[in-house]
Amino acid sequence: MERLQVNVRLTPELISAIDQKRIALQPSLGRIPSRSEVIREILESTLIQSGQGAQCGDSTNL
Repeated sequence: MERLQVNVRLTPELISAIDQKRIALQPSLGRIPSRSEVIREILESTLIQSGQGAQCGDSTNL
């Protein structure tokens, strides 16, 4: 699947929340996922749940 890079600016609070999610996922994944992986999963699951992301691609269930 082709992926395009998108640059976004996030608040320190959002970055902290993403980093906390990364650490929380370590036991189930056996590794700490990247910030990009966590953000991608959140976007995909949110868009799919809202019915807008049927074409988003595979989900890694982070």
